[in-house]
Amino acid sequence: MSESDQLPDHVRDAFQVGAGPAEQLSEAWDYGFRVGNTVFSKVLSPETAAWSSKTREGLKPEGVRVVRPIRSTDGRFVVAGWRASVFSTGNVAKRVDETVVAALRLADALVKSHAPEPVDNVFHRADIRAWEEQPGQIGQLLRPIDRVNQVGHADMLATTLYSGTQPPAVTDLVPVLRPHGFTAALVIVDGLLLGAVDEGILGRFSHLPDIESLLLRAFLSRRNIQELSENNDPNIISNLNRVENTLVSYVSDKL
Repeated sequence: MSESDQLPDHVRDAFQVGAGPAEQLSEAWDYGFRVGNTVFSKVLSPETAAWSSKTREGLKPEGVRVVRPIRSTDGRFVVAGWRASVFSTGNVAKRVDETVVAALRLADALVKSHAPEPVDNVFHRADIRAWEEQPGQIGQLLRPIDRVNQVGHADMLATTLYSGTQPPAVTDLVPVLRPHGFTAALVIVDGLLLGAVDEGILGRFSHLPDIESLLLRAFLSRRNIQELSENNDPNIISNLNRVENTLVSYVSDKL
């Protein structure tokens, strides 16, 4: 671990967390550090991190726990590139169907929220490209979605924790401005890419409005991330090809 990744004492002080061992956590917490009941995470974009914290502070989706932010002594959400949140028990699990339901409930709760200014990075460019006119077979299968955009969560599956019979807990919000249902579509696509769910999930959520085109757009977003980041890992490429074939076959049969 580099010195810049270590938790500074002045950040602890700013959030009124004293001395004590710091336990590094998983990707769901951005590999942050738990000290007592507080989790400190480094942020890449202070503006987006502050938006996530402010939005999570008052968000109350039905049947979904939302990890609450902690403000510093002077009321800030981000101090010297770090933010703090209340620790919540649980782990990321292969409970994809439940996470799709949670994504829909989260989208309901976010319907009146305002998105922050987008950050120009690989993920934003991948999303923009995914919603442009598409060539080839996927382009032929896409249908117009005549619904307004709203704030969604672009990384729901990786930031949703499960602990026994407790409702799922969402540790963060990664803003994306797309129609209702897109967060759920991203969860389905991510679950298929990871091999965490069977293909039958497509049929189990076939009742969702515009789900076929939302799934294709979600897949394009994930494929674009791989292409724009020039990640040539053969396993990732193989999984993308597998899921593309699955989605094209499924949507073709539905039309």
